[in-house]
Amino acid sequence: MHAEVALGAGRMSGVPGSRALSAAQLVRHATGGDRDAFEELIRHLQRRVYGFAYQHLRDADEANDLAQEIFVKLYRNLGRYDPERPFEPWFWKLAANASINYRRKRVPLPAESREDAGDDTAGRAHDPALLQALAQLDPAYRLPILLHYYADLSLEQVGQSLNLTVPAVKSRLHRARAQLRNSLAEAEQAEETS
Repeated sequence: MHAEVALGAGRMSGVPGSRALSAAQLVRHATGGDRDAFEELIRHLQRRVYGFAYQHLRDADEANDLAQEIFVKLYRNLGRYDPERPFEPWFWKLAANASINYRRKRVPLPAESREDAGDDTAGRAHDPALLQALAQLDPAYRLPILLHYYADLSLEQVGQSLNLTVPAVKSRLHRARAQLRNSLAEAEQAEETS
């Protein structure tokens, strides 16, 4: 069944039998008012959501705020989830929409703050030139990249999350990778000439 997408082998203390539960089971329990199930669902998603938010915003504090906002939206919208459908594409669509809305209302950081944010531990894991190139991508191309490569969603799940067909997702990923290659090549040339 589609709704039985497993997120991982975590333990849940508040549910009898305390064996690993799928996202759909956790959502069912959480929708019924089980706070432990909702907390477990957050624990399963927390790292990926923060990584997604950080790659989208490139600022650790802003990423924490966005991740929190995504989980608040999840809590408020749990009743709208259709258990007959896969949970992850529904969730990542909610996360992508929350990211777009957050970015629209966000006040840009001063130039010095952006440079300081690049010194954060999350930023050390990636090449600064790649982070800059990702930040310059149009959201129509950045979101599929982030969902596929950072949130580890399949092409089908990315398509469901963004209301796109699989060929459209492949096309956007192809274009995004080409733009990233060009941006990285330009950054490398600029670095060599300076």
